[in-house]
Amino acid sequence: MSTENTIEPAVQARSAEAQNLVKNYVIVAVGLGLVPVPAADLAALMALEVKLVHGLAKQFDVPFKESLGKSVIFSLLSGGTSVAAVMGLGSLAKAVPVLGTLGGGASVGISAGAVTYAVGEVFIRHFESGGTLLTFDSRKTRDLFENKVKEGMDVARNLRKNTKAEEAAAETVGSETTATGEADVAATT
Repeated sequence: MSTENTIEPAVQARSAEAQNLVKNYVIVAVGLGLVPVPAADLAALMALEVKLVHGLAKQFDVPFKESLGKSVIFSLLSGGTSVAAVMGLGSLAKAVPVLGTLGGGASVGISAGAVTYAVGEVFIRHFESGGTLLTFDSRKTRDLFENKVKEGMDVARNLRKNTKAEEAAAETVGSETTATGEADVAATT
């Protein structure tokens, strides 16, 4: 058995774990739309992105310093993406009672999920290629980031739809159990 054959499954396993980590963070990011305070959701998103990159750095045995991590993430996010503008406006819309909170929350949640997906994908590729936080150049990853944000919009929407479908199914099962339980009690009395 050659060394090459044993390394490949390990690399694939690490990549799969990294993808799973990104997916979990996307789920949390979509939930940030529920934070009712304008701008608090954006601060929480930045903290989430730092934790994601830290987790990916651990996965790929890349040294991580929080201050450097914040800097490279900020440079990536502030590079002119229109999603950042949408998130900012969505967050500010939450200041409008009821409708602003609902509309802003929906747009922030999907956008936050998309950005988180894109950040994760960009750093997975960077770390897989042997890069570190010190060698990260946001200008070189701009096109990849923009493409991954677009992919991430679909990923975040699908996660949100799946979560709503699962919640509806759980409510249906719960109400059927209650109805069945009530019928059973009525039959025995």
